[in-house]
Amino acid sequence: MNKIKIDIVSDLVCPWCYIGQKRLNDALAQSDYEAEISWKPFQLHPELEKEGMEKNAFLFKKFGQQGANLFDQIKTVADSESLAMNPEKITNIPNTVNVHRLMWLAKKQGKDLKLAISLFEAYFVEGKDFSEPKTLVKIGEACGLIKSEIKSFLASDEARDEVLAEEKMYREAGIQAVPTFIINDKYMIQGAQTPAVFLDAFKQLGLENKEGQFQCTGDEC
Repeated sequence: MNKIKIDIVSDLVCPWCYIGQKRLNDALAQSDYEAEISWKPFQLHPELEKEGMEKNAFLFKKFGQQGANLFDQIKTVADSESLAMNPEKITNIPNTVNVHRLMWLAKKQGKDLKLAISLFEAYFVEGKDFSEPKTLVKIGEACGLIKSEIKSFLASDEARDEVLAEEKMYREAGIQAVPTFIINDKYMIQGAQTPAVFLDAFKQLGLENKEGQFQCTGDEC
């Protein structure tokens, strides 16, 4: 089986990132590629305070009246992908610096992929509040991290600068939306594209692209 490297620039409370990783996995299952996946930090709402903001108030502030139905519209897409999503259980839109810091800690132990999936499910299926450190501790522990280490890590500022610096690097590289998938450090797909788009990209891996990226045309770009 051929191996490829895929960096996923994402925020773990981004519904399109949740859908996009499912579509990527579906494409990989249909291909002859095995992917080494690395999750990269990006904050959709870096302006939020540490405690986050009540969901409905946030959606109204950011999107106006249209915000009320935003999650319901996205749930329709998730349902079409047989992907569980319970937006009615989500009560808080969090600042995700600590979420990305926890991912940094898990990556050091080779457990970031498992943690990413668990975080997606905890937020979009169970409606867990990521502004609560105890919530992140419980999720991290379930993924094999040591409870006492998670608690002391989150109580500190360790890796905060590293996470913010990496996010800044991607923003300065021109990434303004997530998910963004970077294949073999060379080709880029933006948005929660369909498995067909990923499969087409995999077929082109051996070809040179003069722009250095795949241009996507989907509605989610």
